Amino acid sequence: MFRTILHKFSNLFQVYKYLLFGVFCYIYVFMIANREKMAQQSVSFPIDIVYLWADGSDKNFNSIKNKYLKSMKKDTHKYVDDIKDQLFRDNDELKYSLRSIEQNAPWINHIYIVTGFNQVPTWLDIKHPKITMVPQESILPSDAGPVFNSCAIEACVANIPNLSEHFLIANDDMFFNMPVLPEYFFDEQGRTKFRCIYRKNGHFLRDKKSIYLLQLINSANAIEQVFGKRMHQFKSSHGIDSYIKSSMKECCENDGLSKYINNTKYHTFRDETDVHRLIFNLYDVINNRSNMIISHSKHIGHNIALDFLYNLLYSKSIKNSVFYCHDAIESKVLSCKAPIVCINDSVYNNDITREHNKLFFETKFPNKSEFEK
Repeated sequence: MFRTILHKFSNLFQVYKYLLFGVFCYIYVFMIANREKMAQQSVSFPIDIVYLWADGSDKNFNSIKNKYLKSMKKDTHKYVDDIKDQLFRDNDELKYSLRSIEQNAPWINHIYIVTGFNQVPTWLDIKHPKITMVPQESILPSDAGPVFNSCAIEACVANIPNLSEHFLIANDDMFFNMPVLPEYFFDEQGRTKFRCIYRKNGHFLRDKKSIYLLQLINSANAIEQVFGKRMHQFKSSHGIDSYIKSSMKECCENDGLSKYINNTKYHTFRDETDVHRLIFNLYDVINNRSNMIISHSKHIGHNIALDFLYNLLYSKSIKNSVFYCHDAIESKVLSCKAPIVCINDSVYNNDITREHNKLFFETKFPNKSEFEK
């Protein structure tokens, strides 16, 4: 009798084994078919990418910066992230970000690198046909500058000669972590996909210590004043964002918004009255030129139990969201499946953190790209 029961269980196990194998085969075939379908649906229009870059170790750069700081009496710090040297520190992130383009987003049409003070990365092949260095003075108002303010430069990005109608803006600490299609950023009609963090009560309004958050608040305030719609619930996901050139120019010329944007363009350093490029994202949302997608970045290192529950609850969203961290090794970025990763070199990073991040860069993107000498 025992043998009969054992034999039945053995047969049942075989049935389940084959069923499980069939399910895995179905999932695999579905994924391949879906991948081919996505490839067929690729948008047909060109998409450029724009980086802002500076080398804070350059003596000439620091000499000019310190001169303006002293003359404008801004050599003291009111906020934790206003004029710290870490904002201009170069850890060769741009080199690895360009490697990530070649590896995971080869469809990028052209790469524009906005910089100032005649700076050029020593490793960059500026003769490469897909690379264009853009002096900041060529896009800023003729009576403005020089600036050490990313918000001022980003407000003028639409002035870059030959920039495609559809383009991306990235910081040099942002990377294409895995193969990404153009549809991640735009739909077939050319509308942007705005990935944002949603908080019903706009919780970041409470934080007045960060000039970055104040700039987000200013952007939402400006949109609300002009269009009468509260937008404080939506905070940028701190990733690579998509934009429409003609819409950005239209926003800059808007009767109600132009004063805020023009005010920002003339600020040499980060200012508490600046607007962030979030204003362009919100403008696109208001004008039905953007698909808003709520993002949830994977939680690691907060609380094991709470992290597990959060990541389980928002697992579907996390798969398509930006992963943001400061230390790539402690945050286990190598095992992260997020399409876009931002390894932020913040004011809190130390030498150990930078070593960790350098190790990640070399491990994740070890091969020299076509954009290097």
